[in-house]
Amino acid sequence: MCPGSPTAPVVLHDRRSSVEPETGFSEGMRFRSRICLDALDYAIYRHLSPDGLVRFWGGRRLVDPRVSAREIADKVGLSEAGVRSRLRSLKQRGYLRGTEMWLNPSLFDVSIVVAEVPIKDPGEAKRLCDELALIEGVTFARDILDEEDRKVRVYYISDTPAATARRTALLRRLAPSAQIRGPTPYWIPPCSRLPSPLDWRLLGAFRRRPDSTLARFASDVRVSLKTTASRFHQLLDSGTCWWTISHDSEEMPLALLSLRLDAQVDPPNVGQSAAREIPGWIPLAPDGMGIAPSEGAPWVAGLVPVDSPVTVEHLVRRALTVDGVRSVRRTFALGSTTYPQWFDERIAGRLSGRS
Repeated sequence: MCPGSPTAPVVLHDRRSSVEPETGFSEGMRFRSRICLDALDYAIYRHLSPDGLVRFWGGRRLVDPRVSAREIADKVGLSEAGVRSRLRSLKQRGYLRGTEMWLNPSLFDVSIVVAEVPIKDPGEAKRLCDELALIEGVTFARDILDEEDRKVRVYYISDTPAATARRTALLRRLAPSAQIRGPTPYWIPPCSRLPSPLDWRLLGAFRRRPDSTLARFASDVRVSLKTTASRFHQLLDSGTCWWTISHDSEEMPLALLSLRLDAQVDPPNVGQSAAREIPGWIPLAPDGMGIAPSEGAPWVAGLVPVDSPVTVEHLVRRALTVDGVRSVRRTFALGSTTYPQWFDERIAGRLSGRS
């Protein structure tokens, strides 16, 4: 399953099969010749969330802007200065260029759906991602290799059945020869706060300059630093908004391994075993891939560093040795595009009193 997938992974590499994995995935992966990341870089990436679990929104990694270099240093065994130096290096190499702030769609009484468009030619992916900007309500597109299949996963607003059907029809017009899958619902975390007028001013400031300091936000909305800091924490803790790594950042050289489990096994126990047995395993949160936690699923997922096709196959074989794992599915992110217009228009409407 790809980050943000609304469906559980299917069986591809089975522990009971003697057939060697197909090579198409490995041949198609665009490994970067300039990869020079080490275990500390990946450990820092993991702990951009305070619990060390990875979550995604529309295919982009969620980060907590409140996590400090000091906190990361305590978890990875490096000095604070060392963490800051590593973060600067990751930024300079394009991996962590910045962040973006997104609002919880439930604030506008809408949901999100996702459709998958199969891609046969690499040029089709770029053309489709460019033309998706023409469809009102499209918010994200994710270009991925899912085992042997390249596809673009398209996320868009679902406000009314008629509007959702119209957007789906427009998507089919952009890819008339493709057998589009979906749309299917994409789970949205709950929001426990109804923003006040001051909250909306702060949300507007967060959206415009997500990497600014609290002092800058306070200056922008002309309130005290104490009030800004308090509202900042409340808005994040309530699920009103969240931060992601910016869309112009390079994809980290990570593959997603989704482990399909045998019946009657305990996913948390398998996750712990995976962390011990699979080198570089970065666990994904159960609620971090667009699936409601209450639904449950007989799988565990994590990210693993990859620097060559051989590495991927080695990690798949290691994963299949974990007790309780029936099969493994591999997904590799090629890129993503964001379409902020829908959200920006609604923020502007709240700030102007139009909605």
